[in-house]
Amino acid sequence: MATGTIFYVGTESEVAHHARPLQQRMPIRITPPDVVTNEARPGDLAIFFSEHFDRFRSAIHDLKRRNVATLYAIDGILEWRNAWQNRETEPACPWTMRPVLCHKVACIGASQARTLSTWGNTEKVEVVGIPRLDHLRLEATPADTAPRESRPDQQLRLLVMTAKWPGFTEAQRHQIAQSLIDVKAWADTTAAVGNRPIELIWRLTGGMDRIIGVENSLRDTTGEDLITALQRSDAVITTPSTAQLESMLVGKPTAILDYTNSPLYVDAAWRITCQGQLDHTITQLCDPPAERMHYQHTVLADSLQHDADATDRMMMLIDKMSEHANAMATHQQPLQFPAALLPPLANPTPLLCAESIFPERAAATQNDAGMLSIELADAQREIKLLRATIQQLQLELGQAHEIFDTIRNHPIAGPVVRTREKILKWVSKSKANGTNAT
Repeated sequence: MATGTIFYVGTESEVAHHARPLQQRMPIRITPPDVVTNEARPGDLAIFFSEHFDRFRSAIHDLKRRNVATLYAIDGILEWRNAWQNRETEPACPWTMRPVLCHKVACIGASQARTLSTWGNTEKVEVVGIPRLDHLRLEATPADTAPRESRPDQQLRLLVMTAKWPGFTEAQRHQIAQSLIDVKAWADTTAAVGNRPIELIWRLTGGMDRIIGVENSLRDTTGEDLITALQRSDAVITTPSTAQLESMLVGKPTAILDYTNSPLYVDAAWRITCQGQLDHTITQLCDPPAERMHYQHTVLADSLQHDADATDRMMMLIDKMSEHANAMATHQQPLQFPAALLPPLANPTPLLCAESIFPERAAATQNDAGMLSIELADAQREIKLLRATIQQLQLELGQAHEIFDTIRNHPIAGPVVRTREKILKWVSKSKANGTNAT
């Protein structure tokens, strides 16, 4: 168990929803960065939800100088534009996480850990997950990851979302606004997909609802109301956002809407990068193919650790860091942490359900070994007979060609045969010309 004080650095509005799952297990103080730097001592642990802004970066530098343990608990996906395409006047640090400042970084999944390792953080990464999503992991059922059945008699509800920050430059905001305008225009001119009437549920940030003129269902940006919106929806269209993982986690077919066509650190089974892709993509979201859903589950498994309880893993990481920090403080040694404090995860990926994609292979799903062996023997015997028949037919066809060539070259029968061939070709040509003329 942690022996020092555990701080979650930020204001109540910034970090309360991040800290809540942990506070149910252990005492954690939510404290602004300037207070933490005054109160924290060696042996304590400060958890940061952000390293973007100077108030956090300065606090981390100060705490590390004083041998206070620091942990960056990432709560969302990495986003290309946020990482590489900020404004010149952006108040956040343009090289955040390259490298990470804190002693350790709790990653949401394996793919994020790999990316951060390539950014110079190999010894710091620990795969944890997102504690606040544990309830979704527990509520998800096997039906959420099974092939979905089409319901042609029901309304199709599409949840259209934007990330907490829709864009980081004016050009990006314009592209996002245009993509949302195109989605609205598509819905206005498309009454139904198949037999299912369409309803759009908008959950937009950054004033996008006013720009495109729709009623917004967004109530907060902490994710508290997102699960309600997801439960009402059949499929989701979103700009790159952590919400895409939440949507995938509850089994909703999810498309990324990104007219900037930026690289994705978290992929999706569907992407919309221009207006012309809307109709085909939304039609598939209505009745998603099994192979697309399998790819979505594979992306989710790689992007979000949800096989084990994320809160348990975060608690384990806090305990190990706190224990190590106290030992170093007791011996007055500089604070350094070993790599891989947490045990490795199996990180299983979903198996492809081939019979749902290839129904002609339904026989492969039989479990009766005795019956399968009999059917295999029968099939092999039939194949052997068919091959013998084909071989005999090929032999007879070769003999027929030889006989025909002999007749065709005969001095008396040959001219008759060749004349007949010419007549047949002329008749065939005449019929073709007559058909074309008609």
